[in-house]
Amino acid sequence: MLTAKKKISARQAAPTSRTTDFFTTAQFWIRENPKILGGVVLGIVAIIIVAYLYSSGRAADDLAANRELRKVQELYQQQQYDIAINGNPAQGIIGLEEIVDKYGSTPTGEIAKLYLGNAYLFTNELDKAMATFKDASPGTNMLRASVFAGQAAVYEARGEHEEAASLFERAATSFENELLTAERYLMAGMNYGEAGEMDKAKKMLEKVKESKNTRFHPDADRLLAKYQLTEE
Repeated sequence: MLTAKKKISARQAAPTSRTTDFFTTAQFWIRENPKILGGVVLGIVAIIIVAYLYSSGRAADDLAANRELRKVQELYQQQQYDIAINGNPAQGIIGLEEIVDKYGSTPTGEIAKLYLGNAYLFTNELDKAMATFKDASPGTNMLRASVFAGQAAVYEARGEHEEAASLFERAATSFENELLTAERYLMAGMNYGEAGEMDKAKKMLEKVKESKNTRFHPDADRLLAKYQLTEE
């Protein structure tokens, strides 16, 4: 499946929540970056996570974690993943690793784990990414779905497509959101197809086509044709 693991640069890494043009170029990303696109899922979820940051608990540790995470978030959105992970002492910014170490048991600390796992994914630290996602235990369906999607992205990057597909499917069914659900079914369909599970691939891609949000319909059509799953 995967041979030598190629480091994912900031240029290669998929856009984060501030780059809405991603949604109109999904087909290009699937065609050009089929092994790393799964990581986009968490980047998109950042749109929703930002709002959660401001509604987390009032405990002192959680407020401190909230404050530190907002500093790091800008670096993350700029795709400066190494600095986001390790921090920048000269600017008084602690990294995601330290935030998780200090505040990992708080609600905001759980969100920091998702950012950290995704940052590891984009820097090709796949074992660290998986360990971080598995350590996360967020308290909402939205964030739990993000954990499943993160684990799926790691499996996909490793070329373990059946495991990736199963987790993308689980992410899709764990939290209902028209755009995110459609994309996760798309990723599940693509990975089932790569794993040779054509019946499952067809089922997932048909769910994309059933979505009221049509943004990923062309991508589903392309994959149905690629795997010869269209009706004669």
